[in-house]
Amino acid sequence: MTDNVPPLPLPVPMRRLPWSTADGRPCYVPQGVGIINELADAVEAEIITTAVNDGAGALLGAEDPHATKENLRQAARRLAYALDDVVRVAELRAERTASGSTTTDRARRLSEALRASIVRRTT
Repeated sequence: MTDNVPPLPLPVPMRRLPWSTADGRPCYVPQGVGIINELADAVEAEIITTAVNDGAGALLGAEDPHATKENLRQAARRLAYALDDVVRVAELRAERTASGSTTTDRARRLSEALRASIVRRTT
C-alpha cells in the first residue's frame, strides 16, 4: 500500500535583504521577480549611491589644506562607513550569484584596517 503523500517541493534559493528585523536578525525573501526583490534592488542601489557620495565628501575633507586632525578623522570615519556599506551590498550580491567572496573579504579587511587606524590615532 502506498501513501498519497505529495513530493517535497524543491528548495527555493533565498535572498538576504539589505535590512534586518527590529531585533537585528536578517530578513529573507525567495529570489526572483517581485515587489520585495525590486525594493531590495532599489535599497542596494541607494546604499551604493550614498556610499559614493560619502566617499567623495571624505576625499574633499582629506584634500582640504586647512583640515584639522579632527576633520581628517571625520573624513576617515565617513570613508570607513561608506566602505562598510559597499561591502555589505557586495556580500549580499555574492550570496545570490554564488561567486567567491575574495573581493568582499579583501574589502572587509581594508575596512577593518581603516577603523583600527582611526582608533589607534584617537586614543
